[in-house]
Amino acid sequence: MRKLSGTTWGANSQILKTVYTGAVRPVLEYASSSWNTAARTNKARLDRVQNLGLRTVLGAMKTTPISEMQKVANIEPLEDRRQAKLLIQGEKHKRLESHPLHNKFQALTKNRLKRQSPNHQLKAQQRENADILQPSPDQCERLNPKPWSPQSQRFHVRMSIPGISGKQQQSDAALRSLALEEIHRRYPASKWTHAYTDGSAECATKNGGSGVFIQMPGRPPETLTTPCGVLCSNFKAEVVALHTAADFLTSLEETPPKVVFLSDCLSALQVLTAPAEHLVEELKKSLNDLSQKASVVLQWIPAHCGIAGNEKADGLAKDAGRREQPETSLSFRETKTLIKHRWKTALKERNGGYKPDQDPIHRLSRAEQTAIFRLRTGHCGFKAHLKRIGVAESALCDCGAADQTVEHVLNTCTNFTLLRNQIWPEGATLETKLWGTSEDLKATFQFTTAAELRP
Repeated sequence: MRKLSGTTWGANSQILKTVYTGAVRPVLEYASSSWNTAARTNKARLDRVQNLGLRTVLGAMKTTPISEMQKVANIEPLEDRRQAKLLIQGEKHKRLESHPLHNKFQALTKNRLKRQSPNHQLKAQQRENADILQPSPDQCERLNPKPWSPQSQRFHVRMSIPGISGKQQQSDAALRSLALEEIHRRYPASKWTHAYTDGSAECATKNGGSGVFIQMPGRPPETLTTPCGVLCSNFKAEVVALHTAADFLTSLEETPPKVVFLSDCLSALQVLTAPAEHLVEELKKSLNDLSQKASVVLQWIPAHCGIAGNEKADGLAKDAGRREQPETSLSFRETKTLIKHRWKTALKERNGGYKPDQDPIHRLSRAEQTAIFRLRTGHCGFKAHLKRIGVAESALCDCGAADQTVEHVLNTCTNFTLLRNQIWPEGATLETKLWGTSEDLKATFQFTTAAELRP
């Protein structure tokens, strides 16, 4: 990673983060569920490797607080990830009856051990997260592989719309216009039945509901709602919505000759093209049954951009989520999603509302990113910080009026009054200079460069 960039040149923080999470972190976590009982001092050595990676990603000084680097880089502590991986591994073994660890992890733990076993740690994690887990293996969907059987796919899946390259890069009006144009061109309402499906879950983990809004040529619209379970992921609710719509259309005495399912859940459409878990295989069967009576297409559409049918299905799904929920079994995929969501939520809470994906610092050049991050934290090359770590003899600014802090340099230092007025002729607050738009941050970097300061 150090070969890819320095503090003023090379790859930006997003590229470096990808390298770290894709090539370095997997090595630090390999088989962690089996060695998580290691001494804290040994695990701390791995944590120091991550801390070095964080400093490289952000161009931070050695004194920068680890929590601040984790927040801006949006990277969880290794210990949190180890605990999540242990819990996921335990849930996997719970569903694999033939695995040697299946019975071991269900048995009681032994006492009087010098150090906790993985079973001890797993039991502790299961107690802490009991609200998102099903305690008994009998309530869980098994992972035992089913015999393979050839199954031809009679329906078509389209996962893109011409002109839509990325939802974040286009306005809602543009997305809606492109989607409706594609729907009217490929699936005219006079010939095709439009089945809008949607699913949602509270906090993406519980009280799931699916909604279906169906428009058939020459018939009044049909609406369907289904509560999906106390513990439920958004993915499961989306799959249930598609399943409900397919079963309903198949059961009609006069099945429409052409049916298009319009869903905003790309992941639910992607799993239809490969072997998947029981719930998805049941959906495939329902779609194939419907395909014997009609031409069936599943079309992805962008979410929450004002497409009327999609908005109605979304409202129906939320209504279903507020109804009484059944107790349902959880697949391993769902359980894994719930566990990961629990740890991601904890990370967001620790970040105090900070949203890394919306921070304009990630759209800057490497030199700009490094300078702005250091200025934000105060751990930079200004005298106030250098005096604090014993590098400088005095914290006093060259102007002699106050210590050389970030606020003093950017807002009040008389040595840079003329330069400050040139860059910010109308004035700007410290918050704007450090946390404003990408243009505001570039102006701050321009100021430090022109002032020959090295944050």
